[in-house]
Amino acid sequence: MSQGTRLTIPEIRPDGLQLDEPRARQRRYWRIQRIAWWCFGGMMVLAVLGLTGGGGVFSKQTVSFAGARAEVPRVSRWEGADDMTIAFGTPAPSHEVRISQPFFDRFQVERIQPEPERNRLAEGAQAMTFPTGGPAPHEVKIGLRAMHFGWTSFEMTVNGETRRISLLVLP
Repeated sequence: MSQGTRLTIPEIRPDGLQLDEPRARQRRYWRIQRIAWWCFGGMMVLAVLGLTGGGGVFSKQTVSFAGARAEVPRVSRWEGADDMTIAFGTPAPSHEVRISQPFFDRFQVERIQPEPERNRLAEGAQAMTFPTGGPAPHEVKIGLRAMHFGWTSFEMTVNGETRRISLLVLP
């Protein structure tokens, strides 16, 4: 300790502590901490439910068509692998799936199982024709990877019936 300095000794509080700390500031800090913990807990609940992508109860949305059903991610992750499944319940010699261009602007298609017999460009969309063999149901799996994050809305047409599908890609 250098000469000329003088320490001030805080008074002893009624609870026996000898602290000189502004209590109001500490209480504000604790309140902010509690709010942050509630926010973190809320994010954990959203993740467990599947609203942050990658699995969970709400991670997929089911879109119904006449004679078909598509399972599309509700929330996807940027540069994360995901898949879309289209199940055809009615027998037909072939099934056509048409997906509008906004989908392909946001996603990269990594694989289509089974491969389409015919893949053609339509006006503002891509149309794929899948031949069938054997009794229904038939299923097509499309593996995809989100290349950009943000809100995406596109149209899917299955055997002539069109539905608008929206999904969120998180960073």
